[in-house]
Amino acid sequence: MSPVQVPRPASEAIASAIAARDATIPAEYKLPKSFAIPKNPSVILQTSGLLSPAELAIVNLDATALAEQIAGGKVSSVQATTAYVKAAALAQQATNCIVELFPGEALERAAFLDAELAAGRNHGAFHGVPVSIKDHIDVKGHDSPSGFLSFVGKMVAEEDAALVKILRDAGAVFYCKTTNPQSLMHLETDSYLGETSCPFNTALTSGGSSGGEGAILGFKASPLGVGADIGGSVRSPAANCGIYSFKPSVGRLPNMGMVYPIGPKGYEGILGTHAPMGRSVRDMELYMRVFAAAQPWLREPGIEVKPWREVERKTKLRIGVLYDDGVVRPVAPIRRALDTAVAKLKAAGHEVVEFAPFKSAENWDIISKLYWPENGAMVRQHLANSGEPMRPLTEWIISQAGNKERSWAELTKLVAQRDYFKYDLGVHWHNAGVDVVLSAVGPTPAPEHGTARYWNYTSYWNLANYPAGVFPTGLSVDPALDAEDGSYTPRNDSEAFVYNNYDAKVSVEAPICLQVIGFAGLEEETLSAMGTISDVVQK
Repeated sequence: MSPVQVPRPASEAIASAIAARDATIPAEYKLPKSFAIPKNPSVILQTSGLLSPAELAIVNLDATALAEQIAGGKVSSVQATTAYVKAAALAQQATNCIVELFPGEALERAAFLDAELAAGRNHGAFHGVPVSIKDHIDVKGHDSPSGFLSFVGKMVAEEDAALVKILRDAGAVFYCKTTNPQSLMHLETDSYLGETSCPFNTALTSGGSSGGEGAILGFKASPLGVGADIGGSVRSPAANCGIYSFKPSVGRLPNMGMVYPIGPKGYEGILGTHAPMGRSVRDMELYMRVFAAAQPWLREPGIEVKPWREVERKTKLRIGVLYDDGVVRPVAPIRRALDTAVAKLKAAGHEVVEFAPFKSAENWDIISKLYWPENGAMVRQHLANSGEPMRPLTEWIISQAGNKERSWAELTKLVAQRDYFKYDLGVHWHNAGVDVVLSAVGPTPAPEHGTARYWNYTSYWNLANYPAGVFPTGLSVDPALDAEDGSYTPRNDSEAFVYNNYDAKVSVEAPICLQVIGFAGLEEETLSAMGTISDVVQK
């Protein structure tokens, strides 16, 4: 009988994992050890001198424009990939957003695609476009530790996830995997690799769980990223990092080949979806079109047979505004962004009405329990296997389920409550008569590390299974405008925690984003409305 293997002390394993990650960054792209990362690290892209003027022009393009330039022969995929590898190296050093950078593989793929294009063979909508991808999504030949130290080196993918295959078929160039948190269940990104920061303020979190994607995109070190969302995991990072994201209803995009090591296999109490993150609404629309055209329902049972529908943008929308979910009122900068957006939308001729909050506390009570049917037992086991300590936010989110394992009868009751809630919300929505809802993404802009403890502006729509997208307003936190004067009396402990941890001076320069939600299954209409609304708000 073989002796039981005792894992190395966690500190040694962590140091080894960080060193291995750091070794994937080319030496010629590393900043001097004496270099001090500024509070707003996004400036490094311009000030480092690493990228040429031509490369800086490339990284300022959205994915759609970059694809057009590559297809038109104005930029090669090798040039674009080189620019983004350099930018990603800087983003990692500035925000800690990368698990692995693989420039050699990416440049080889880019050169192949350039040769194919020269021979008249365009591989698709993303031909030659670099794409970053969240760590827990399998890319053939690469490890998927998924935020757990005990998984490092043991999760090398033998094949691409279904979504990776589709993107490769469309011409994508994968060049890095990005960070996600321990347990995949934080609205921050904090793991054995450390914390990932907002690219505009290092005191603040990039969000989670697709926080590496948020940071790398906000830094302009990726034109298009792939995350996943089961409680706000692409919307929180998009909001914190000033970018766009889109969470479709579950069933529109494939999920096979994604590592979800935190609950029992086959459990469907609450489901997530992979989701795009990027630099424009049109990038989100292009992504969804590419996947619909690939007919993923032929590869993965459970995907809806639903080709993409082209819808015209409405010249007049009826927009419901959720100013306050009834549990935690957003802080001053979010309220300012909502008020500014409403004024602009009304001036542009859109009908704006208040959308009344609906069963927010009940929603959280249901979904927080559905997240952890076995009280986090798998997470605890993965941590015990390496001696990795449980992060405070991991402990907090598991505790929200009541610290108990649930019986089959209790779980089926919760699922029934979920379905009754969805029915009742549908009635509430249609009684309001709105095309879409405009709301906060969270009660604050990017919060300080360790304080993202209110999920329900995003997770609410996961339980409902409604599509939701995020867009930047163009505003950022200004202490002269966005301080709280202390006159507001919190209604509950959750609200008190948010207000006690918000400081406009600390949050300075944090981008302010808003969320657009559509009715279940209406991804096309939701993105169309998001395009219309963002165009008006950003003027």
